[in-house]
Amino acid sequence: MAFPVDMLENCSHEELENSAEDYMSDLRCGDPENPECFSLLNITIPISLSNVGFVPLYGGDQTQKILALFAPEDSLTAVALYLADQWWAIDDIVKTSVPSREGLKQVSTLGERVVLYVLNRIIYRKQEMERNEIPFLCHSSTDYAKILWKKGEAIGFYSVKPTGSICASFLTQSYQLPVLDTMFLRKKYRGKDFGLHMLEDFVDSFTEDALGLRYPLSSLMYT
Repeated sequence: MAFPVDMLENCSHEELENSAEDYMSDLRCGDPENPECFSLLNITIPISLSNVGFVPLYGGDQTQKILALFAPEDSLTAVALYLADQWWAIDDIVKTSVPSREGLKQVSTLGERVVLYVLNRIIYRKQEMERNEIPFLCHSSTDYAKILWKKGEAIGFYSVKPTGSICASFLTQSYQLPVLDTMFLRKKYRGKDFGLHMLEDFVDSFTEDALGLRYPLSSLMYT
């Protein structure tokens, strides 16, 4: 079975958004008395204009959006995304059927950008973030990032601000060295050296004499 990250290998943002727009057009013309439904675990969610909407894939950049289905009881939590002409549950979006997608892989395709978004914006922020933690900003379309894959599932990521990248807080300044910006590992995989593996990969991926870590450090850095 192919998953979105596999199916969107050669898909563009425009193609993905056009597909979603076509779906929305059909939804507007549909019979509200007989809605399409999406099955999720033990519940069935009727799909209507009231619980479907576009969300920005890259945070503050509103130019690239994806279509999301929201839970009836929580209008801020997406339970599925419309990708490759169908609805996909969050847990399936972070899966792959490609055996070579194993270990740390640099994000390059649109499908991988969507996986990065889901790991950061939905799984981390909505499901696994501790109460005292500060959420990460959404990654941009050009951020250097790697996703950690384990047996067909994305289990974590890290992102870097390379030398010369513009500082978000000081637009007239740029990073003078590579800085580890964000790092996340799903809770059930912690304590198994995966975090250390990501740190070692960060060090090995850059040739500069000095590397930086963003402050404040996330709690993952202490586990």
